[in-house]
Amino acid sequence: MKLFSTEQIKEIDHYTIEHEGITSLDLMERAALACVARISKLVSSEEEVRVFCGKGNNGGDGLAITRLLRERGFNATAFVINYTETFSPDAETNYQVLKKKFPEALSDLNNSSELLSLPKNTNCVVLDALLGTGLSKPVEGFLGEVISFLNNSPCRIISIDMPSGLYVDKCSVKNTSIIRSSLCLSFQFPKLSFLLPENGLYVPEFEILDIGLSEKKIQETSSNYYYLTKKDIAYLLKKRAKFSHKGTYGHALLLAGSKGKSGAALIASKACLRSGAGLLTLQSTKDTITALHSYLPEAMSREDAHDDYLSELKDPQDVDAICFGPGVGTQEDTQNVLKKLLQYYHGKLVLDADGLTILSENKTWLTFLPPAAILTPHPKEFERLTEKATDDYEKLQILKQFSLKFNCIVILKGAHTCIAMPDGNLFFNSSGNAGLAKGGSGDGLSGILLGLLTRGYSAPQVALIGTFVHGYAADLCAKEYSLESILISDVIEQIPMAFKDLEMQQVSHWTRL
Repeated sequence: MKLFSTEQIKEIDHYTIEHEGITSLDLMERAALACVARISKLVSSEEEVRVFCGKGNNGGDGLAITRLLRERGFNATAFVINYTETFSPDAETNYQVLKKKFPEALSDLNNSSELLSLPKNTNCVVLDALLGTGLSKPVEGFLGEVISFLNNSPCRIISIDMPSGLYVDKCSVKNTSIIRSSLCLSFQFPKLSFLLPENGLYVPEFEILDIGLSEKKIQETSSNYYYLTKKDIAYLLKKRAKFSHKGTYGHALLLAGSKGKSGAALIASKACLRSGAGLLTLQSTKDTITALHSYLPEAMSREDAHDDYLSELKDPQDVDAICFGPGVGTQEDTQNVLKKLLQYYHGKLVLDADGLTILSENKTWLTFLPPAAILTPHPKEFERLTEKATDDYEKLQILKQFSLKFNCIVILKGAHTCIAMPDGNLFFNSSGNAGLAKGGSGDGLSGILLGLLTRGYSAPQVALIGTFVHGYAADLCAKEYSLESILISDVIEQIPMAFKDLEMQQVSHWTRL
């Protein structure tokens, strides 16, 4: 799914109106109907719904939503904020329709004293329809006071299309007045700002509502930003051939573990085999290999000459993909293992954890990365590899340039993990949850990526599938466990079901055809 700028969204709206035989008012009604269908499932008939409306098209959406909720028996009232004299034409029309049909459901607010005199009600849901995607400057004045008032109320807030005061595609950190929504109902596609950590306070959750914008125009409109969905990933999966054997699905080599960090190697090993690899060899320390024999008898092993850390690299050319880094430490001998690997191995490669730390201390080695190598840094590791960004939008540009410069794929981990491709495209993940915010989660991801690389997918496909499956397996865990209690071991046990669900989505698609 593509992500678009404010101007592109406007162009898609206009194209839909001009080429699909509808008016802008029809499109507003369509958006309002989609919102009401969802809101009616989120709000009980006992709750009061207060819809705070601006005077632009977002306010028009709110006025139409109020009318439609009233028609369905909800106790909904629209409060129009008179921060400017004129409505947009469609907002004016919906204002007059609501005034005529449900005059008791309409109230104008002209100043702070009127706002503060509103009756207190804790059994209330607020709909934020103050400002939409067209915001071009920080909110001030009476409108800013309204936003502050709503943020300090005990009511949950559902934003319509955008949390008011938040920009779509540029940094909002200097904006002091932004709605802190509980949920945002976003029209047709998410906005880039929803996916960045700096805006987590304003958009903790969002849902996408299809309002029937022109698919033709969406396809024709270019973007370097994408949002990965379950359907996108399902279409990438390959079936295992009937007449195949373990050699068909490749031999993985995992260089992982050191004294006190055996767990990282074991986690990555199991995730690798759960993700389709035909064979896996773990090279690690004596204690780690001993633990592997009972933990994962399906894996093969190479015991390193050193008891405490990796110190040697045997010929890596007899394997189909390699992962270096989980729990290896940063000893000088281990650093030399990575140096030799980069110098002599030109195949499929994943670098993670301590491997990235070593690389950040030896940045000249970046030029030796094999084409489409996959790097999986968390934010601090990425900062050490590159530079400190002033905000998340600058970080995206640094990420894009790094991937282009070194012809590598970078999976920048976090909520909505961002995957940078060497062609300049950035993909944001839709799966995963805060249960993954624990030690070992990154090791699990590395193992999944290694398994998929060995299985025969291209590196870009591996980055997309692996990141989504890792998060989706955690989402399946969240259906059974509290986020507080999820371990990466639990997530790995859900990998088979994650693949199964994706395969069923693929089968469902072909059945419909």
